[in-house]
Amino acid sequence: MGRTIFRNVRVFDGQCVRAEDTVVVASGRIEAVGSELPVPGGAEVVEGGGRTLLPGLIDAHTHVVGDALRQALRWGVGTELDMANFPDAVAAAKKEQDGPLGSSIADLRSAGCAATVPGGHGSARFPDIPTLTEPEEAAGFVEARVAEGSDYIKVHYDDGQVSGRMHGTELPVIRKATMAAVIAAARDRGLLTMVHTGTVRAALDAVEAGAHGLAHLLVDEAPGQRFGEALARHGVFAVPTLTMVELFSGSPALGTLADDETVARHLCAPDRELLERHRRGAARRLGVDLGAAQAAVRSAHAAGVPLLAGTDSVMWLHGIGLHRELELLVQAGLTPCEALTAATATPAAVFSLTDRGRIAPGLRADLLLVDGDPTRDIRASRAVSGVWKRGVRVVRQPVEDARG
Repeated sequence: MGRTIFRNVRVFDGQCVRAEDTVVVASGRIEAVGSELPVPGGAEVVEGGGRTLLPGLIDAHTHVVGDALRQALRWGVGTELDMANFPDAVAAAKKEQDGPLGSSIADLRSAGCAATVPGGHGSARFPDIPTLTEPEEAAGFVEARVAEGSDYIKVHYDDGQVSGRMHGTELPVIRKATMAAVIAAARDRGLLTMVHTGTVRAALDAVEAGAHGLAHLLVDEAPGQRFGEALARHGVFAVPTLTMVELFSGSPALGTLADDETVARHLCAPDRELLERHRRGAARRLGVDLGAAQAAVRSAHAAGVPLLAGTDSVMWLHGIGLHRELELLVQAGLTPCEALTAATATPAAVFSLTDRGRIAPGLRADLLLVDGDPTRDIRASRAVSGVWKRGVRVVRQPVEDARG
């Protein structure tokens, strides 16, 4: 594999814009970052005038279905952190990412089977998954997930009944004591724990029980300053998943994603159909409040809680949804640079993905080149000019019928 030189490019390194304007990639790694570095003979030169080079993005909350990993990579999302899935499907995807086709799909990490009670959240989508009800079952549950290859542990606790309303029913919820036991067992094995909550009280229960992070900031009311302070006091992180809240709210604003020609021509048919339903106001509307979720983001951000960008994408919007998430985070009060860090360096650090999430010598050359400057206008992140995984450029052809 020869060298690739990104020249005269604006470099966002995962935290800030660097003064250097040249990045050298060799053997799938970033070899050097500097100013006006020499171009070796035979190197491929990518001119970056007016463009910004970013680390490959990391979606910190997804559920991989079908062609999700391929769709994600097309939008520069080099890693998807799956928060509940079938172990066999996860194992197959991980095997593929390390094989000959690995350069065409995003990398995957997964919680595997999330902890829930019989009939609880997740059991409808994932039938026959293991469940538990009592604290005494927690250690065995975690050991089984470790044996299946789970990278971290997810718990479903008080989802605010959003899932129940989707199916016209009321779902049972795991007890606080059982959740706490699962968290303790996971910590004993050195695993991160994420908890799915849907109310302010449930979120506080989860962090008081020792969870490392909240899988959503889906709340039943707009929380005040004390909410973020409580999260900070317990040292947790949060993945707001504002895109999911916007999706469930039926907001027509989500449909505007397809207004951008550079976006529309790369959308798959199901994504286009979803966005059109939202544009027409014909999408399903559930009792979620994007304004309350954004207030939770502001409270957490003001208290210094680490925020990770994640979409909770399942059937739709893998990849492009993360670019929308960045916009919503900025609307909630983050600066563009802070939002980009939430999709690069921060999730890499939290999930110990030490080889990615930043642009620095020695790290993987998972890279995203965009037209314009997303550190000033976050919408520029979606103007994808090129994507590289381990230094290999991803073939990114427009979807043939994208405007048909």
